[in-house]
Amino acid sequence: MAHARALLVGTAEGRIAYIDGDLHDPAAVIAEAGRTLDFQQPIGLILSGVLGHVPDYEAARSITRQLLASLPSGSHLSLDDGTSLISAEMQQAQDDHNDSGAVPYTLRSPDQIAGFFDGLELVEPGVVPCPQWRPDDAVDTPADIDAFGGVGRKR
Repeated sequence: MAHARALLVGTAEGRIAYIDGDLHDPAAVIAEAGRTLDFQQPIGLILSGVLGHVPDYEAARSITRQLLASLPSGSHLSLDDGTSLISAEMQQAQDDHNDSGAVPYTLRSPDQIAGFFDGLELVEPGVVPCPQWRPDDAVDTPADIDAFGGVGRKR
């Protein structure tokens, strides 16, 4: 955290802050973010590869809903998480990782990942493998990987 704070420096164009928070306490994260962000203006919420650390799907959805509830209309959610849809070996590799004593991670189906966007207006192309979301032909990336994501706009 000290390293992040040393690197993050605000400018005349905007302020930057690093929040040391617990995803399981969204109210505290929102309160801390309120010290930097103007909650009267649209905000971008990025949840990239973190909700898999909340094993219970409904608890992960609740956290996402609580975070979104505090954001004004016009805000966006960018979210991606791991799956085992593309590679059958992915689930076994994840199980081995979880059994190692490391911080566990729960792979979800693309439909479950799409469920985090309930109530939002999905931006095209919707919830897809991450490389398919606005692909750049100049980058040599497989079209299908076990990370699905999307962007949704709060009305």
